[in-house]
Amino acid sequence: MGEHVTNAKYAVRGAIPIRGQEIAKELKTATPGTYDFAETSFLNIGNPQQCGQGYLTFNRQVLSALTYPELLKTDIISEDAKNRVHFYLSGQSSPVGAYTTDSRGWSYAREAVANYIFQRDGITANADNIYLTNGASEGVRLCMTALIRDSNDGVLCPIPQYPLYSALLTLNKAELLPYYLQE
Repeated sequence: MGEHVTNAKYAVRGAIPIRGQEIAKELKTATPGTYDFAETSFLNIGNPQQCGQGYLTFNRQVLSALTYPELLKTDIISEDAKNRVHFYLSGQSSPVGAYTTDSRGWSYAREAVANYIFQRDGITANADNIYLTNGASEGVRLCMTALIRDSNDGVLCPIPQYPLYSALLTLNKAELLPYYLQE
């Protein structure tokens, strides 16, 4: 295994979250007053459900019906979700889960993003310049991979920073160039 892989640190899964999991486990059996708090929240992974956000029911209904269209014949999912599913299914030629013919994502979905940007910001966005990914981390990884040529490259990064950035820089053999934020 390359040294750049073993040197990559990703604090999302490091010592602090591990200690947090230990404390959460201890709290279940601890004597009241052992800690100055009764529960923990794991905020290190950007998971809004950890902060009390409810279930993503609409998104899950749409995804479920896209992967199993028989659900459209039931009343298990909302009419809004059914409408969205019909919109998505009308714009694609292959089922969800299959590779798209365009690695940027479905064209009608990219056009919807471009329209949203125009409505929100008044800026005309070109759908051909929009790339959809399976999450923010994947998008950041793709950008870093495209930007970094070799070990002579460095990337300016505000401190504190999201640990993904420093881990990806290490994996791509680039240098983290920190700059510190001042209030």
